[in-house]
Amino acid sequence: MNVKSVQLVSDYFKARQQGKDAHATNDQTRLASIRNILIQGKMLRTDEMDYLQRKDSTLYNQAISLSMERQAYKDALQQSRSKADASYYKTFKLMQIAGQLKHGGSEEQLMRVNSIQEAHREFIRSSKYASLRSDGA
Repeated sequence: MNVKSVQLVSDYFKARQQGKDAHATNDQTRLASIRNILIQGKMLRTDEMDYLQRKDSTLYNQAISLSMERQAYKDALQQSRSKADASYYKTFKLMQIAGQLKHGGSEEQLMRVNSIQEAHREFIRSSKYASLRSDGA
């Protein structure tokens, strides 16, 4: 083997490592972006959920849990008889989450709080909310 072929092999491995490093950086960037969406309380798109399922099972499970909790909250809001009921349920839900902070996972709790608040904002903009009584009676 001559020096030139050794150099070519060395360049090949260097290029492969750079490609792996770039791919890992892209994965980290995409995961950070998805995590940021969850922290903001927003819903993930199907492609983002699929990506999480493949790349980060822990965050995927958190996203599933957030989605289920959000849906249950939305369903409960639909049962409100007044705007005061909806407001009370929001306060109750946020207090419930705050009570669980002592169990750790403050980032996950932040995701939960923001998800509930985002769902509540969506409900307030809905025609269902507009049709509710303003008083608590």
